[in-house]
Order: sequence, then C-alpha cells, then structure tokens
Amino acid sequence: MENQKRATNMSGLKPIIISRSLELGDKFDDIKNKIESDLTYVSLKRLCKFYPEEKRVEYFTEKIHPNHSEHSDRIPILLLFSNPYPDSVRRGLFLSEPHSRTFWQRLFESCYFHMPPDRKIDLKRWDDSTPKRLGQLMLEGKYESEFLLYFHCLWPIPTNQVADLKRLFASKPLLWEKIKEDGLEELKELIRYEQIKNIVTFAGEVFGVVTGAKKTDYKGRRDLIKCAVSDFLKDEDRERYWQRLSFCHVKARFSNDVVVYLGLDTRLKNVGNGMEKRFFTLALDMILKRIRETKGGKVGK
Repeated sequence: MENQKRATNMSGLKPIIISRSLELGDKFDDIKNKIESDLTYVSLKRLCKFYPEEKRVEYFTEKIHPNHSEHSDRIPILLLFSNPYPDSVRRGLFLSEPHSRTFWQRLFESCYFHMPPDRKIDLKRWDDSTPKRLGQLMLEGKYESEFLLYFHCLWPIPTNQVADLKRLFASKPLLWEKIKEDGLEELKELIRYEQIKNIVTFAGEVFGVVTGAKKTDYKGRRDLIKCAVSDFLKDEDRERYWQRLSFCHVKARFSNDVVVYLGLDTRLKNVGNGMEKRFFTLALDMILKRIRETKGGKVGK
C-alpha cells in the first residue's frame, strides 16, 4: 500500500528527506480535500502531490539513517519519534522549525555528544545553512561520541500533531490501521538490519505501541522523571533512580533483545531554565549511561 523511493547522494549516504507514496483508494477525494482545504494541513499540503487516476498521494518525509558499517565500533541507538513536523521536513532536517530546534542544543549539552573541533555548528544562531550542515554531520556520524544515532518516525506522514494525523484518516480507519502496521514492520526491519538493541522514545503513545505498555503504566511520567532527576542531583543514587522509573525501560514487544526507554517529551526540552542542564538532557544522559554500562546490550530490570 505504501512505497518508498530510495536514493543515495554522491557520498553514498542515504538522504534525510525522501519521497513516499500512499494509496488512498476510495477515500482519495475525501483525504485530498482535507489536505487542500483544511488549514490544519496547510504545511502538509506543500509536501504533497496527488495522482487522481492512481488514487494515491506522494509526500515528503524524513529519516536519519547513518552507515553503521563506517562506525562499527560505536553503539547504535534509535531515537524514535511519532511523525515528522511538516515545516522541519521542508527545511530539510528533524526538529529544525523555530519552536523545535533547541532540541539540538539539548542533545549536544549531553555528556555523550560533542561537536567535532573542525566542524562546530553554532546551535544558538541558526541560518539557512544550519539544517544542511547539521544534517550532514548526523548522517556521517562525525560528531564525537561512542554512540551512533538513528532518527526515525514510526508514522512517516508529516503533521503538526499525531491527533491531526489520526483525524486525517478518520473516514478510513482500515487505512490508518495499515499505516500503523507498516510503520511497526519498517521499524522492526530497521533494528534487525542495523542490529540496534536500544530505542529511546519521547512520546508516551509511541512507547506504548512499541512495548505494549498501557497509558496507566506511564501515567504522570513527566513529573515522575523530573522528580527522579532532581533527587539524583542530590543523592547521586542511580540504582534508586531506575527503581523509581522502572516503567520507563522495558523490552520491545517484538523482541527480547531490544530495550525501549521513555524520556521526556521534546516539548519539555527547555524546562529547567537556569539549570546547568535541563531536565530533558539530564534524563537522556541517565539513559545513555545505562546503555553505555551494558555496551549497548540487553538491560535487565
């Protein structure tokens, strides 16, 4: 039902922005009309091209899949998101629209990721070239780290919120179910091929889909994570930290060899103003340290 156009650039790297095709069947006119007339989807509309005779739509989406073979000594980690922001896709890089781009500051404030001395990028002063330079850095894996990051979306169709994506397919629930199934199968294929043992999620719904956890399992996790981080800064008791947040690291429901972690939402990335590091980065560092101690292998509770 959904086909992906694959390509590589001159350096042999897979591109960040790719074109995908989705067959809409008898709901083609309904979905096309929503995308073209509803202001909710005005940013998605710019990324789409419709083919009435084939009842399908082509759209642009994003992913960052570096070549692990070039960094075989590094631990692969998948950062798994729900779906892309249309404006970030248009700019050519994950989380590059103005309200999202401080994610990259938080990432490189981590203990485990550093800019290379010869390719430093000022993440506080973006210009038109920043997404391209930063995207190339992440694709090549040329940042300083023992980890190699993959960026992937569970559902590739760009909308500002997951709720908007669900509403787009409300009149064709079987198509939405197919999109979800295909997304999970693509994820499983990716982690098998790249031998990824650790997934980091930032949205509760994505965590639930990949692990089978219920909403009640991670209810109130934002406050719980922040409280655990605050207490760790006082007592430095990592064992107690993970005991309190045991619900935030569980096995994937499709593999006992893959551990899925739940961090703070990217929307909370700037909470903690005045702190040396924000809660988002501190929670991420705790996850990375745990992965590092197991050399990227399976983590038991």
